Amino acid sequence: MENIIWSIGHQLRFENIVDSDNCFLFDTNGNRYIDLESGVWCTSVGHNNKRINEVITSQINKISHTGFCYCHPQIDETAKRILKIAGINQGKCELMCSGSEAVEYGMRIARKVSSKPLALTFADSYFGAYGDAAAKNESRWHVYDWLDCGCNHPQGCTGDCSDFKTIPFEDIGIFLFEPGSSSGLVRFSSNRLIEKIVQRVTESKGIVMANEITTGIGRTGKWFGYQYYNLVPDIVAIGKGIGNGYPVSITAVSDRIVRKLEGTGFLYSQSHQNDPLGAVVAKEVIDIISEGNLLEKSSELGSWLMNSIRQIDPQRKFIKEVRGRGLMLAVEFTRDAQHVCEELLKRGFIVAKRSNAEVLRIDPALTVEKETLASFVRELQEIVRNRI
Repeated sequence: MENIIWSIGHQLRFENIVDSDNCFLFDTNGNRYIDLESGVWCTSVGHNNKRINEVITSQINKISHTGFCYCHPQIDETAKRILKIAGINQGKCELMCSGSEAVEYGMRIARKVSSKPLALTFADSYFGAYGDAAAKNESRWHVYDWLDCGCNHPQGCTGDCSDFKTIPFEDIGIFLFEPGSSSGLVRFSSNRLIEKIVQRVTESKGIVMANEITTGIGRTGKWFGYQYYNLVPDIVAIGKGIGNGYPVSITAVSDRIVRKLEGTGFLYSQSHQNDPLGAVVAKEVIDIISEGNLLEKSSELGSWLMNSIRQIDPQRKFIKEVRGRGLMLAVEFTRDAQHVCEELLKRGFIVAKRSNAEVLRIDPALTVEKETLASFVRELQEIVRNRI
């Protein structure tokens, strides 16, 4: 790859991947690999999904891009489907190109209508490659470390400590919640903490926004990660899985916020906003997940996989912890996670070690077969038993 900058921060392992099928990748030599990352956690219904290919081919032979003064009816139909699965009544959506953009678009709306200077989020949240939320400028953000407070609770802060009382809710108009990805480490804040924060923010007519780029579209066994909590956000940023590898993202906005936005002069314009090609892909992804009962499958397979990995090392000598919801898992080791990652790669299993911890992240497509995961467990067991 002489002409590629490759600035993504991960080592290039395979330069010749040329074909795929669901969770399998194939190189120019015919070697097969099992992708347990779903690309960049994107191919929610599998690589080379034939239904996705068919709708792309059909739409691209009609019109794939629209302009500033005309659009395609599928945009509105896809928005309706998104609002329905999100539980947002009478809201509106905007289609963009990436998860980072979906978060940034949502934050621009939130900032436009918020009457308070600060947004609140957690220290372990990751919101994308650029923009307001990525920067977390201290003059505009209050960043709360829910994992290092005075609660001394196994799930971190529950809102019952002196640290929680220091949150300046009088100045906070936005709560941006990432429900579980935790910068790739897969950690879930307690329901009690989230309920307390949401109550304080909504009491003052503030805005609750969910970053569902990683946790959305069935990844956790529900349509969205926030559905494990007692809340429906005002704004939801959706990416990755909604395009199954095609670059489309969506920001859903509640009717309350849409009405507040009217008359503010809010503008946002880029060249690939509300393209019909992305809209048909997003609609088909939702249909595939719904018709295949993939939410239930993700939940069941995820529980089986977590339990299977825990049984490899029940004394926790080498596997310290397995965390997850649905098919979003983190395996934390006491040591040598990089060695485990390297051994898995040699055996044809693609996973990634998080750079900031002894953690491997596992996010297979929702269409993964149980036998594929079972083969992974068998190889991981052999690797771990050679290290204990």
